[in-house]
Amino acid sequence: MKLDINEVYHNYIVRVIIFSLFTYKRLIRQPEVYKQSVYSFTKKRLPWQINLLIDTGIQMPRDKQREIVLKELLEGVESSDLTTVTVTFTTPLKETTIKVDLRNEDKYQNFLYL
Repeated sequence: MKLDINEVYHNYIVRVIIFSLFTYKRLIRQPEVYKQSVYSFTKKRLPWQINLLIDTGIQMPRDKQREIVLKELLEGVESSDLTTVTVTFTTPLKETTIKVDLRNEDKYQNFLYL
């Protein structure tokens, strides 16, 4: 069994980032608040400096966001406009880009808690 400390660190960093994305997913309607919350959470939990970039997608006007939310609530139409987050970060091992769908928490639950 090969044990590489950089790989262990990388896996830990990925888990902390994904956990923080789901912890603050209720704030996704306010992208700047969401990003700042995730940044502060990861900075407190990681002893390493990583270059973390969070992209919450296309910035839409308030009216368009309101229409999307109302359609989701009233008509049951699911939209991926406000639920997909792309995260890019650099660890000592490699640079990683992850695209996370915040509606599909079950997909990441086994990864986080095993």
